[in-house]
Amino acid sequence: MGSAKTRFSFSSEKATSIKADGLIIPVFKKPAPKADSKAKSPKEVDPSASIVWPVTLDKTLKDEIEAIALEEKFDGSKGKTLTVRQSSANKLGARRLVIVGLGEIDKVLPRHWEANAHKALAGLLGLKDFKSVAILLPEATEKLSAEAAVSLAVDAVFQATYKSMEAKEPGPKLDSIILISDKKRENTLQQAQALAEARSLVKDLVNHPSNLKTTNTLVEQAKTIGKNSAIKVNVQSSSAWIEKNMPCFFTVAKGSLASDPPKFISLHYAPKSGKAKKKIAIVGKSVIFDTGGYQVKPGDYMVTMKGDMTGGAVALATMQALAALQPQNIEVTAYLAATPNKIDSDAMIPDSIVNTSCGKKVEIRHTDAEGRLTLIDAVTKAAESKPEEIITIATLTGAASVAVGSYIALMGNNEALRDRIAVAGRSQGEPIQTLDVTEDDFENIKSKLDGADIINTSQRKNRGAQTAAAFVMSGASDEMPMAHMDIAGADMTPDEKATGVSVKTIVQYLLNEDASLGGGKASAPKPAAKSTTTSKAAPKGKVAKAPATAPLKSPAKKGAAKGTPKKPSDRQPPKAKPAASPKKKK
Repeated sequence: MGSAKTRFSFSSEKATSIKADGLIIPVFKKPAPKADSKAKSPKEVDPSASIVWPVTLDKTLKDEIEAIALEEKFDGSKGKTLTVRQSSANKLGARRLVIVGLGEIDKVLPRHWEANAHKALAGLLGLKDFKSVAILLPEATEKLSAEAAVSLAVDAVFQATYKSMEAKEPGPKLDSIILISDKKRENTLQQAQALAEARSLVKDLVNHPSNLKTTNTLVEQAKTIGKNSAIKVNVQSSSAWIEKNMPCFFTVAKGSLASDPPKFISLHYAPKSGKAKKKIAIVGKSVIFDTGGYQVKPGDYMVTMKGDMTGGAVALATMQALAALQPQNIEVTAYLAATPNKIDSDAMIPDSIVNTSCGKKVEIRHTDAEGRLTLIDAVTKAAESKPEEIITIATLTGAASVAVGSYIALMGNNEALRDRIAVAGRSQGEPIQTLDVTEDDFENIKSKLDGADIINTSQRKNRGAQTAAAFVMSGASDEMPMAHMDIAGADMTPDEKATGVSVKTIVQYLLNEDASLGGGKASAPKPAAKSTTTSKAAPKGKVAKAPATAPLKSPAKKGAAKGTPKKPSDRQPPKAKPAASPKKKK
């Protein structure tokens, strides 16, 4: 957990006068001169002349910064930093000033601010006795709102101070953070802390070692969240009930009935007024550990499979945030079908045909495509409560990491829903790429056997992420608006630590929906752009088209790269050319 005890406050004082151990000032870079400009060539220009300063600097400090900028060629470009020490001459209030380049103002994205604030904070925390930091919030831009600037600064603090629960040494501590702004945004700060705490919870759950993590780990966390009176928790732990009512989920659980039997967990949030205007369901993939089953994963791909329950962790953390923020107009239920995918004498085997909660029969072609088997039944159960939309989050396919790299692959059967989620996530600095799920994807999961309806792999070699999404969406009716987030390429850092990705997207989306329905004291900040598409669902395979006025454009319809697995199993990318080191992608 990170920054749980850090005090956050606002100040409108002059940034360079504030007393703190560290001071972070973001700067923009002036646009490059046009080709026909008479400006001097870059070699003749002092780099500091390219910097757009958000504050007025004392002459001595300005001269010192310009000298250092010239020496280090600092011009405000994205990702570059410049450090100045406090002295009696420059009259800095802080012991150390870090100037962070964000690049040209019209090109700055929310994630750029978060990443660079994190970088600057991590650098300061590496110094001795740095306990207080002041952060000048960047000027609001077309894509970075003032509210998002607050939220992302807070999240950067949590990230910079985060250590796993099992860490041998505690993480760096920050006693206080001063956010320098001409306006106090206490409501936004409350939301920002709830989002950052939710992200830390996801990291804690995912980073928990595989030998210690069981289905009960998620159950106990659900019960902890359920101590808030706004949350009602239900845990179905009867294997007999699950076998009867969720047979596809039970098929995956058969390999671990003796060691870690399945649990079907649900958490329900409703406003105290009891007058919610919209019901939303969230389903998170909760495979505690994934061996691949009898079609076992290669050793390198099995590493980090303790994170195959990230979707479930995101669902739990979302409910924790809702309990803290108490939105007034939405009712949300989260569902987790929790089980390991292990090997036992009774574990599922290829060529099986199994039932589902929705009535479709599934042909099992690959035991490592297990996540969608748990999700299809969970989606059906979610749909039974008649929500107005369903959102699924899963570390589902290696094909997603091949197709979009370390981005969230966001899909759905309804462009309006998908695009609203994309707007929310991007405003919170999350990397998102939208993909289309087409009629062909639903055709490609049709079984060729006369005893089955669908198959848990694709009939073709490509579009593994989209066909997996089509399988999951098959658990609900064609009319149910659904969005699917495949986070298999974004859930872990290159050094195999949880990122907590997607929880900020989900929570911000829910807050945006609450605000659009009338809001409340915890209503969300307005996003930088808002989709104007309708909410009408499209039949499966026929994606609802957004009107021309929609601010987000769908990318060209592309399948996964040529390396997509012939049998697109969950989280196992091609062996020949993995997207990154074998231990990174599953």
